[in-house]
Amino acid sequence: MLNGENSASTRSGNQREDREGDIRFDCSQGSCALESDTSVFTLVPGDPGATYETCRLLTSEDDGHRLPLAAVAAGSEICVKNRQGDIALLVVQVKSTALPDIGFLTADMTVWRAESG
Repeated sequence: MLNGENSASTRSGNQREDREGDIRFDCSQGSCALESDTSVFTLVPGDPGATYETCRLLTSEDDGHRLPLAAVAAGSEICVKNRQGDIALLVVQVKSTALPDIGFLTADMTVWRAESG
């Protein structure tokens, strides 16, 4: 679960109790969004079932460090690519953004690690 007090990291695959992870939930700019200083986000269009190849193609541009959540519903898929080249697929389970002060997002995350060396 992501909210205004924690974050998630694609490197460790875990939720973090600080705000230093790759993926943060933020409602401070008038609408709630996922954001990162280093990772790129892309909402997957169409039917569910995104693969590594889908996410690799969708995150090839390095310009989406904030993904507004207004059009994101339960079941939506979001591709993420971090600066190390790891690619993740977030599948939204629950989104609550009607009251930004207590907003949150829960998602399942699959991470494909970049090949090293």
